Amino acid sequence: MSHPNPNSLRRLVPKIEAARTPSASPTDEGSTASTKRRCISSACMPCRKRKSKCDGEKPACESCSIVYKTQCTYDIDSDHRRKGALKRDIRQLEEENEKRDIILDALRKGNEADVDDIIQLVRSDEPYDSIIETIRRMPIKPAAKPEASPTLEGELAAFAGKPSLKRAGDNRHYGHTSNLALTGSDDELPMVAVDHIGTWTKVTSDVDLIKHLLSLYFTWSHPIYLLFSEEVFFYALNNKKLKWCSPMLVNACLALGCNYSDRIEARADVNDPLTVGDHFFAEAKRLLQEDDRSCLTTVQALGVMSCRQAMMGQDSSGWKYAGQMMTMSIELGLHLTYNVQPNGKTTDSEMEARRITFWGAYVLETIYAMCVGRISGLPRTAIQLEKPIPRENLEKKIWKPHGDPRFLHELSGLEQPAFTYTVLVQSSRLTEIVNDTLQMFYAPKDRITSRKLEVHHERFIQWHNKLPQSMVIKRDAPTLPQVIALHIYYHNSLIHLFRPFLRVSFVHNTKGPHQICTDAAITIAQLMTVYSRTYGMRRAYFILVHCGISAAIIHVVNISRPDPKTPQLCAQAAAHLTDIIHMMHDMYPTYPLMARYFKVISGLVTKWVQNVPSNVRDALHTIDLPSPHSSDSGPGLSPPDPATSTSYSTDFDEPSTPVVEINGKRRKQSAPDLTQMTPNSSAGKGALTAAAREFLWTPFPESMDGMPVMPPERRSNNDNMDISRMLDSGVDGDWAQLNRDGFTMDARKEFWGV
Repeated sequence: MSHPNPNSLRRLVPKIEAARTPSASPTDEGSTASTKRRCISSACMPCRKRKSKCDGEKPACESCSIVYKTQCTYDIDSDHRRKGALKRDIRQLEEENEKRDIILDALRKGNEADVDDIIQLVRSDEPYDSIIETIRRMPIKPAAKPEASPTLEGELAAFAGKPSLKRAGDNRHYGHTSNLALTGSDDELPMVAVDHIGTWTKVTSDVDLIKHLLSLYFTWSHPIYLLFSEEVFFYALNNKKLKWCSPMLVNACLALGCNYSDRIEARADVNDPLTVGDHFFAEAKRLLQEDDRSCLTTVQALGVMSCRQAMMGQDSSGWKYAGQMMTMSIELGLHLTYNVQPNGKTTDSEMEARRITFWGAYVLETIYAMCVGRISGLPRTAIQLEKPIPRENLEKKIWKPHGDPRFLHELSGLEQPAFTYTVLVQSSRLTEIVNDTLQMFYAPKDRITSRKLEVHHERFIQWHNKLPQSMVIKRDAPTLPQVIALHIYYHNSLIHLFRPFLRVSFVHNTKGPHQICTDAAITIAQLMTVYSRTYGMRRAYFILVHCGISAAIIHVVNISRPDPKTPQLCAQAAAHLTDIIHMMHDMYPTYPLMARYFKVISGLVTKWVQNVPSNVRDALHTIDLPSPHSSDSGPGLSPPDPATSTSYSTDFDEPSTPVVEINGKRRKQSAPDLTQMTPNSSAGKGALTAAAREFLWTPFPESMDGMPVMPPERRSNNDNMDISRMLDSGVDGDWAQLNRDGFTMDARKEFWGV
């Protein structure tokens, strides 16, 4: 074996150490070389991705700034091996556990309604923060500990204006002048057990019929008389929750739904159409007699029963149910904001249910008061409750024309978002103005002046001008029937505001009550025609019945005294009156009340119209009414075929909203001269001239002389529109005072025959 040549081997040399600083000792063996690589605790993010070495320099490492020339960033928290990151993770876990503890604690302490709401929140996939925020707004708190030394004054202060707790699960409101808030209650729990509800009615076990009738109710009555949430109702119906649904409410809804059904099962006697819904209503009435305790579902049921009785022409019975409904609402404190449940807790859904029920009851009762000419049970100034909040997901729920035989098996093109709660909010605001009008008429504090009427008129106009876009009548697409009904309600309110003053004008304004009423009546006729063309009148909303007759009366007035200066007014009024008569005839199968209104129209035409237009006479003949001047006073009614629909020729052209000139400069001459209507001194105090006797006007033929309202000494018992005590302050014939109040007689002598 050969060995390498030792001369050819590479010489080994010692390692060359780095230069030391001048201060360093050459003998300092333990010092560290400056070129030795440092250990860094965290590399930058780009070096991590490249898996390259990083020197940890900040703000930028050498690799990023020199070699790769990229942006250098550090994320210390991403390293879970670091102590700070571990602390952060622990803190996050503690916060999440705390949120879960809050939810569990709320479930443990909350009542049944609280638990239902919280479970729905959890199932809605909402983030924990949103759920916690909602729960924190719920008053789910432990009961406050009593003070160490309570005083009698403190206990009385705590009870003043607070709800009284009831064993039945509901509360009662007692004002500070009452001593009953200090007492307990013997009210028992509901007698109906949840396990024995079944189909919620004993009248029938036909589930298909029940679904059919409920669909009709929620389509053709509920949207305009909204007394409860449809979603909550069906949730309670399917899950047997007596808090939000009751057999009385279900039977009341079924009874009202029968009026919109063509099935013979909707009649108590299949051979008698006038018994429609009687069997369901009798069951609701029986349940009310067995359990008339005050609760939310009973308020709702009373409202539905009131509306149903009015549809059947039982206005006295319906008014009593409406009164019970409002009285019970006040007892429960639904009109107040601070009212809570007996356990001191209330949920957002429960407060919303109370808002919906109260405002629905308020709208229904006030409209009823307007129809029967009486004061409302609750003045607007007593209400402290805010209005419901329209929610986008509920507003977009599609409305469909259920029950119409034309749209049973195919889409009608009429399906559209219902805007249910927007309608309720807007009708509530309009009803507040109507309520003030009723207070002015039937509970007056002083005389009515033209200025007061103008203020009310301004409020109506402002409401109309502020309607949201979803509540506007569409001209290029179908409009929701409840929206059309809302506009008809508005124009009808204008008629009722100015109708008692048809014979007078305003001193300081050019547009008088007669013109305002005429414009409103024309618009109502046009809107009803739009409604009829689109949906038919077989299932028209109930409010259209009263509004239609109000417009018809104004049209009868306009054809009874033709004005030579405007001959087209009489022809136009006759055309609109003819259309209304036809449409009211189409509504007769749904509303037996129409039989009474047919008599009203016939009676007014007989008393007031000397030359009946041919189209009006033919329209009356089509409903088998007697000739206007015939001796036969009883109409024979022949209901039309409910499956047919009639179209009418009137085009809708809503006039521009009238603006009252409050500070107008144009002053009319008082005509006729006020001296013509001063009391006749030679005839004795209080004696009035013929012109004075015809100053006020009533639309009710039961009055002694028909159109004029009698002066006090000759007034009949039925003085529905007699407001002379507000106009002349109780002094008969004080026409100078009338002029000072801003009124003058209408200058058109030919029209009124003064």
